[in-house]
Amino acid sequence: MASIQKRGERFQLRVKHKLLPRPFFFTFDTEDEARTYGSQLEALLKRGIVPQELLVKPQPADDPLLTRVASDYSSQFPVTRSDSALFSVVLPEIVGVRLSGVTYRWVEQYVVELKRKRNLAPGTIRKRVGLLGRVFDWHARRVHSSGAAVANPFRLLPAGYSTYSREDSAFVTPKQDVQRDRRLSEEEAERILAALGGEKRIDRERRFTDDAAFGLLYRLIVDTGLRLFEAYRLTVDRIDLQYNVIRVEGSKGARGARKPRVVPIKVLLREPLRAWCEGRSALVFPYWDGTEEGRPGATGRLSQRFRGLFTYAEVDDFTEHDLRHEAACRWFELRHHDGRWVFSDIEICRIMGWTDPRMALRYASLRGEDLSSRLG
Repeated sequence: MASIQKRGERFQLRVKHKLLPRPFFFTFDTEDEARTYGSQLEALLKRGIVPQELLVKPQPADDPLLTRVASDYSSQFPVTRSDSALFSVVLPEIVGVRLSGVTYRWVEQYVVELKRKRNLAPGTIRKRVGLLGRVFDWHARRVHSSGAAVANPFRLLPAGYSTYSREDSAFVTPKQDVQRDRRLSEEEAERILAALGGEKRIDRERRFTDDAAFGLLYRLIVDTGLRLFEAYRLTVDRIDLQYNVIRVEGSKGARGARKPRVVPIKVLLREPLRAWCEGRSALVFPYWDGTEEGRPGATGRLSQRFRGLFTYAEVDDFTEHDLRHEAACRWFELRHHDGRWVFSDIEICRIMGWTDPRMALRYASLRGEDLSSRLG
């Protein structure tokens, strides 16, 4: 329980609870401040949460560096490929910080530095804080055997913490999250197909490519929504032209888990796939050697080639990943001749490999002119 006593001109808060190793004392300038903090503290303790600053100060041997805890987490716990890449940029930012120093005040200051010194976008800040929050949760569950849940300071940040404030604006130009809603226009889609078909631009000396495999790779991604790695690692035996489906192994499950799914093949894509796969075995496309070590190189080369394609076709501000957004929108817009939708939202989530239906809201960049045309 918490009690308040006046000590001279200030007010002393005394906190005693079974989860605390000993009573703690805090001094405040006003009684209101002491009472407010005491109420917040009692609420946390009632839920079995002990703030980091109320724990007994650990000995150096029991107070590891945050970088060490993060490294242990990444090596002992299966992490996603994206988290693994994020660790490489987060670890240099927390060098020298011990776990006992990770208080709410430290986390607040860390967020301030990400804004004012690094000028990161809010979404990027949330990814860093989320990663360190998972590391802290993992370590707390592993080392605290008393049954008391240790308050995770990364989880106590208020909603909107990553948004730039007026004070932040005095140091840097505020950044905002940018949601990708880039779609291909009919003219842009035609120029891309023309470039892949060998048509030369008037102002260029050469055609873009005569690689039929790359042209099929483009059509496969934009008409199915396969991720780049899922597309170029596809094997012939996974293309079932009897039932007109692709049995995708999947590549982006939580903590590295595979999420296999079945993707229907559109009518216009069936014959090109049939002709290409006839007489072939193993990999459909010749861009990957089949090893995990060769994956980054294959992804990098193909991403660069897609950038070259979009530049040649004069399609500005468009990336290879935008093709997956375009494919998702095409699935949503697909209709029968009588006007009925071909697939439901849940079915499209299954096709795209989304376990969270909210992903549909992120990918469904439906054109306003298409929506208004339905009104007549």
